[in-house]
Amino acid sequence: MNKWIVSGLALIMFLGACSGAQTVTHKRWEKDLNKVFLHDITIKNNTLQEAGSRLRLALENRLDDSLFIVGEEAKEAKYELKYKIIRFEGGSRWKRLATFGIDEGSRALLNVKIALIGKEGVLGAWQVKTWVKGGITGGSQDKLFTQAAEQILQHLKGY
Repeated sequence: MNKWIVSGLALIMFLGACSGAQTVTHKRWEKDLNKVFLHDITIKNNTLQEAGSRLRLALENRLDDSLFIVGEEAKEAKYELKYKIIRFEGGSRWKRLATFGIDEGSRALLNVKIALIGKEGVLGAWQVKTWVKGGITGGSQDKLFTQAAEQILQHLKGY
């Protein structure tokens, strides 16, 4: 009986060791072709301006994992990503924690309008709404901005 178990385990280990993957990619790709300039056109309001800065940081962090490179000057970039914070409410983390996100006033909300502009004009425009209702620790405002950056990157995948 032990002989069959040992033989079965050896066979499973042998078959598991006979797997692998290989990728060969051939494409023309230049860094200059994928530069995007982030342009915050949020109204100069203290709370909205801070939210715009936090969204920019989240976008820069998220774009690091894509083929896009954030450009420092608009004239060097192929694309310009304009965004405007329409609504930002931080909510109360303690209230979210205490009410498990049921209370509407405790929710953190972010509403952003975005437009991707190229040499041909506006290539796409969309609106992203994110919210945090609760969670084990009451939910963080940072989650709003990372969710918004993720949604924006999903829209950019076609360009």
